[in-house]
Amino acid sequence: MRLPAPLLALLATAVVVPLAGHQAPPEPERLLRRIAFGSCNSPLDATAVWESVNHRRPDAWIWLGDTVYADSPAPEGTTPAARARVALDRLPQLYARQLALPGYALLRQRARILGTWDDHDYGMNDLGADWIGREEAQQHFLDFYGEPADSPRRRRPGVYAAYRFGPPGRVIQVILLDTRYFRSPLLRGDSREADWVDGRRGPYVPSRDPNATLLGAEQWAWLEAVLREPADVRLLVSSIQVIPDDHRFEKWGNFPQERRRLLRLLANTGDGGVVILSGDRHAGELSQFDATREPEGKDLDPRYPLLELTSSALTRSAPTSFAGQLAATTPKAMVFRHELNRHRLGSLLPYNHFGLISVDWEAKDGPAVTLALHLDHGEEVLRHRVPLASLRRGAR
Repeated sequence: MRLPAPLLALLATAVVVPLAGHQAPPEPERLLRRIAFGSCNSPLDATAVWESVNHRRPDAWIWLGDTVYADSPAPEGTTPAARARVALDRLPQLYARQLALPGYALLRQRARILGTWDDHDYGMNDLGADWIGREEAQQHFLDFYGEPADSPRRRRPGVYAAYRFGPPGRVIQVILLDTRYFRSPLLRGDSREADWVDGRRGPYVPSRDPNATLLGAEQWAWLEAVLREPADVRLLVSSIQVIPDDHRFEKWGNFPQERRRLLRLLANTGDGGVVILSGDRHAGELSQFDATREPEGKDLDPRYPLLELTSSALTRSAPTSFAGQLAATTPKAMVFRHELNRHRLGSLLPYNHFGLISVDWEAKDGPAVTLALHLDHGEEVLRHRVPLASLRRGAR
């Protein structure tokens, strides 16, 4: 029996709503062509970045984490609870400052705003499930995004969520992970260990706890469910880096079994089309997973170019702005030797910037995805274009 075309279109956009997490209703009428994103931002910093973002006319903006810095300057107090109170009280004030910025207000009028958090808008540096203020911080986060008071997201632990945009054949799925709320403690390394090549070593080493988790059981089950939904492009948003595994700062590699689990899941669900977006590192870079450079590469190989575009920071990069460096009498040295990355394509960008993904649905040679980084004053300094067909499993 041949089904009517309208029914086929309805079935193509139907989704199964997972029991946990947030799954927004599909928005087939909202076709995304340009998605801008960034992380590591302070509304107290003077910046031209919002004017530059608006100049690109994105259809959506994604916060990758560290939207504000609640723990800067370091909260004072005689107890952890007192210091937590300082950070938590800062959150609504800082979010209000961000909302009041004219350039960001204009962006909110024009674009769909989505996002997750990282440690500094979660509350305190490098914390996970041990953060005593996480429940209150979640409410401030949802206030910033205008989540209704009766929303189920107000009652569910964690801020992970999934969205679907565009009609059949042009569906972009945005999956926002929460790498904070459920995360086990990090393991600090011994500074005497002689396992580093060059530059800064970083404080963390891979966890030795077989039960340690990054996402928690419910979020893992939810993630597997949403990855099995049909989509043409999937943007998997992680506040910390997934593919880069050489530096010793925060990353998925601090929980090796969790990183392997995610890469296996990406290799074994759906038909490809995943692009990872991450922030946190105060520098931007493009990575492509190379199975030959991984001990268990054969089992983790997704069989298509798995790309990760890291965009950090909007206002908090180490040497700050490119223009400022050019004008400085004594510019800051740019030594990023500690950011080793065997999966990196191109070079590292240590200046304030934002990311942009463009999807050309009408390209003559077939739909194509372009990944780019733009300096805060707008200049494009990284571009990587890939045919959408090449992101399908088995295309290479």
